Amino acid sequence: MINKLFLLLLIFCLPFSLIAETVLLYTISEADVVDEEQFGDLIESAVMNEFFDAGHIVFNASVVGEAPEIGLDHYKEPASLQMAKAGGASFLLEVSLVFSEIKGRNLPGYAEYRLIEVYSGETMKEGFVNIDNKWIDEDDLEDGVTAMGLSMASYALTFL
Repeated sequence: MINKLFLLLLIFCLPFSLIAETVLLYTISEADVVDEEQFGDLIESAVMNEFFDAGHIVFNASVVGEAPEIGLDHYKEPASLQMAKAGGASFLLEVSLVFSEIKGRNLPGYAEYRLIEVYSGETMKEGFVNIDNKWIDEDDLEDGVTAMGLSMASYALTFL
C-alpha cells in the first residue's frame, strides 16, 4: 500500500519538476527578396529546433527592414522586448541578419545576436557568427546558413 501511495505521489509531482523556459526568437532582417527570406528561415528553423530539443518552449517573430520603435516618448522599450513580455517569454534571443553577396547570391554572411532576460531587460550574452568559408567552398550555402543558426542556439543555450 505504501509503495502504491509513493508511486501515485511521484506521478502527481513529476510535472512540477519539469521546467521549461519560454524563449522568443526575434529576427531582424533587411531581406526583401524571396531567396533571402529562405535563408533567414533556415537560421530561424535551426535555432528553434535546438531550443525545442533542449526542452524549451520557443516561438518566433520576424521583422523585415528596420525594427519598429514602439512606446511612449518617455518609455522607449524595444518592440522585441515588448513582444516577449506580451507573449510571456522569460528570455529573448534577438538576431540581426546582415546579408552579403556570396557566389552571386544574397545570404546572411553575418549575424549578431543578444540573449536578454525579459523582465530585467539585462543582456545575458551577445555575440556574432559568420558563415564558415568551408560551406562557401563546398557550395553548400543552405547547410552553411543552418550551421550559423545552430552555432548561435547552442551558445545561447549554455546560459539557460
